[in-house]
Amino acid sequence: MNKNIPETQLLERLRHFWIHERNKRCLILRVSKHERSAEDWNQLLRSMLEGEYRDDCDEMITGHDGDIYIFSRTMTSRLLQKFLAHLAHKLPPALDTPGSAELFEVGVDWPHLRDLCERKIALAQSKTALQKPAPNIDMLPAAQALNEIADPLVRSISERRAKRTNPQIMIVEDDKFSQRLVSNALGEKFPLSVTEDGEGAILSYVNKTPDVLFLDIGLPDIDGLMVLEKIFSMDPHAYVVMFSGNGNKENIKRAIALGAKGFVAKPFTREKLLQYIERSPFIQAKRGEFMGNEGNNHGTTLH
Repeated sequence: MNKNIPETQLLERLRHFWIHERNKRCLILRVSKHERSAEDWNQLLRSMLEGEYRDDCDEMITGHDGDIYIFSRTMTSRLLQKFLAHLAHKLPPALDTPGSAELFEVGVDWPHLRDLCERKIALAQSKTALQKPAPNIDMLPAAQALNEIADPLVRSISERRAKRTNPQIMIVEDDKFSQRLVSNALGEKFPLSVTEDGEGAILSYVNKTPDVLFLDIGLPDIDGLMVLEKIFSMDPHAYVVMFSGNGNKENIKRAIALGAKGFVAKPFTREKLLQYIERSPFIQAKRGEFMGNEGNNHGTTLH
C-alpha cells in the first residue's frame, strides 16, 4: 500500500485505535466540498487544536483530497456543535450542509471508517496513475467509480492475486448481524474484509483482489446483481458467491447467468461458507503452492 497517500496513514491509525483504544473518536470534516481552500482550513484547525481545543483533540490528518480527520478522546455531540460554531465564526460560511461534519466512534464504526479509507486510497492510486483530479468519492455513482479506477490497476488484478501468498476473503454485506455471523465463522481461519455497499465493493475489489467474494444481492445503494456484472467486467475470472435473505429463483438464475459460482441463503452456516471457499481455484492454487514449499509437512494448510 502506498505510504505516500495520507489515507494510508489514516487507516493505520484507525486500525491501531480499533485494537488498542476503541473509545477513540474520529471527526471527519469534508472540507473538499467547501468553497474555502484546504490550506485555509488546515491553518485554522491547527491553530485551534494547538490552542483552545488542545485538551480535546489529539491529532489531525489531511486526506489527499483535502478532507480533514481529527482524533479525539473527549469529543461529544455537544462539544462538536461548539467546535463547528467556532469554525463558522473564524472561517465563514459554516460547515452546515448534511454530511460535512460527522463524528464516529472507532470501536463501533470501524467497518465504515475502514471502507472509507480503502475507497479513498483506491481513488488516490487511480488519480496518481491517470494524473487527473479526483472526484468526491463519497458522492460518486458506482458506474463512474468504475471508470475512475486506473486501467493498470484493473489489468493487474489477476497478477496481484496470484502473487499474494495469503488468501483473502471479501464480504459485501450491509446487515450487521450477517457481518458478525461471517466474522465469527471465518475470522479465525481467513483474513476477511467487509464492505457495506456496492460502491465500496467495486473499488475495494480492485484494491484487494480477493480469492473469494461473498456478495449480497440486496445492498443499500446498488443492486447486487449490478455490482456482480461490474466485477466480472473488471475480472472475468472472479470467484463470486451470492448472499440473499430470500430464495428468489429469478435472482439466483440471473446471478448464475452473470457468472456467480453459487448461492447461499440466509441464515447461512459455517460449513456452507467453507464449502464454497474450498472450491475457489485461487484458494486451491495458494494451498497447492504452499504445500509444495512445505515438502512433506502434510498437516500444514494456509488456514
